[in-house]
Amino acid sequence: MTAQAPSAPGSRAITECPACSAAGYEQVGAPATAFDTAIGTRVFRQPAYVIRRCTQCDLYYKSAVLSVAQLEAYYAVLDSAPFEHEGDFPTDRAVRRMLGKLPTGSRVLDFGCSTGRMLKDFAASLDCAGVEPNAAAAAAASRRGIQMMTEENLRSGAAGSFDAIILADVYEHLPRPVELAAVLASRLKPGGWLAIVTGNADAAPYRDRLSEFWYFRLPGHLHMLSERHASWLAARLSLDLAELHRCSHYDTPGPERVRQAVQAWLYHQFRSAPRQLPATLLRRVPRLRDAARWPTAPALTYTRDHVVARFRKPVAP
Repeated sequence: MTAQAPSAPGSRAITECPACSAAGYEQVGAPATAFDTAIGTRVFRQPAYVIRRCTQCDLYYKSAVLSVAQLEAYYAVLDSAPFEHEGDFPTDRAVRRMLGKLPTGSRVLDFGCSTGRMLKDFAASLDCAGVEPNAAAAAAASRRGIQMMTEENLRSGAAGSFDAIILADVYEHLPRPVELAAVLASRLKPGGWLAIVTGNADAAPYRDRLSEFWYFRLPGHLHMLSERHASWLAARLSLDLAELHRCSHYDTPGPERVRQAVQAWLYHQFRSAPRQLPATLLRRVPRLRDAARWPTAPALTYTRDHVVARFRKPVAP
């Protein structure tokens, strides 16, 4: 099939912080050019953007994103299969260690559970629930013993309260992430915890090219938190930041790590220091000098660029 031209105009300028609505920010690094993402016959254009750091809550966010309609269309055709496999991501393993410490029968919610990957091994020992808008994925999660509920049930309070809630690989997609986080926090039992799994901007190398970091080169990734933002979020939600686990999202073999590191270094030399001695010498080396013509930064997916932040609800004295 031949991909269509980029979908109808659908960009949105971000004029305030998605988390706290503050207008103050500082630009971090160089701007990034627009890029297209093709899914089947659809093409979605991420508009050119810069990365801004909110001076109030320390969230890092794009200055321009797809429109709400375009984001909905993007998610409607996005294939989630690459994220559903029998092995565990490092981030999954961190959450599973937390789940393994819960008493038998504890009530757990996975918001955005997809096919139930995170809770699949706990359905027999924990009371597992999930929220998932994709009907096919929700059906798969239900077959794994996860009780499915709607977001409306959760917001209204009809779903009750939970000993633990998981928000994995969702925070970065939310136009207003704190609004949902506040709802989830309100559904925790005293002493219960909320685990948020998302990208960590503090860990990204080459901050002068942060806009080209792989995490921001996905149309649905609107922002990245920082560790200071995690502390700010805990205070905002009246929760304690009990744990902050840093890890990669992927298990990357050693040879691939070396390849990615070399490519990233080459790109950085040509883009950030083109007149310095290393770049001058590299231009004389066949193949290595090809990096000067790369249109954007190569993927660098093995760094500890994710966090699993566990927020605990205090027990009243």
